[in-house]
Amino acid sequence: MIGVGTVSVSSAQAAPTPTPVRYTGGPYVAMGDSRASGGFFTPTPDYFLGCKRSALNYPTIVAAMTLPRRFVDTSCAGAQAPQLYRASQHTAFGNKPPQVWLVPRDAQVVTVSIGGNDMRWGAIVGRCNTAPFTDRHCRSNRGLAGEVSWRIARMENRVTPALRAIRRKAPRAQIIVVGIGGFMGSHGCWPAVPISDPDVRWLNRVFGRANQALHRATDKVDGTFIDANRRSAGHDPCNPIGAWYESAMSNGSIAYAYHINQQGAVAVAHMVNGAIRR
Repeated sequence: MIGVGTVSVSSAQAAPTPTPVRYTGGPYVAMGDSRASGGFFTPTPDYFLGCKRSALNYPTIVAAMTLPRRFVDTSCAGAQAPQLYRASQHTAFGNKPPQVWLVPRDAQVVTVSIGGNDMRWGAIVGRCNTAPFTDRHCRSNRGLAGEVSWRIARMENRVTPALRAIRRKAPRAQIIVVGIGGFMGSHGCWPAVPISDPDVRWLNRVFGRANQALHRATDKVDGTFIDANRRSAGHDPCNPIGAWYESAMSNGSIAYAYHINQQGAVAVAHMVNGAIRR
């Protein structure tokens, strides 16, 4: 009896994760932070009700492309990974419940943009800002290098259980995680990107490492990862025509600095639409 019981438990623990279904127009849920909510001004109720949810953020464009029977956008600017599944989020218009509460069990697609606020990338980028023709040498700062490592590890350790909670809530959904970065190219351009060229390239590699961590977390839930940092090459704020991201000059009242702009929302939506299995 004991032996049989042991085998039974082991078999249950080894049960495979259900294979995500192909998209057939079922529920689509968008989750995450300001990369998903948009953060660029639109005169709409969703923008003013605490989450800065833009009318044409990338999830809304994805929904227009895919025409789901039901579309739920839970994204909220400032969200961290625990607020996706176990903690409420305080906003200027009250507390928002954990986003996973609004995920239906029969969801077919769930997009997630998360991790930037857990990593607090702004604390790293801000220390590299400099005046024209000067250099902060972030790339050779050993203390900052150590800080980057623990910030990325912290992000991965927080995002992994959040994605697992989403998988439990929507066991057959395609979970598509959109990575971070993309707003650092190959050089700076004061004042839009007030950082030396070598430090910009170093920061780009930092976001590359962060995306590797997010990719690992995504793989653990049989999800699909979109490397927005790599796929945004050439569309950083130093590109005066084709930028997908706001510059450092954005003060937050109209758009968040270094966040996706309207062109970027369309570009990311195309990335997501192309990743959906049909």
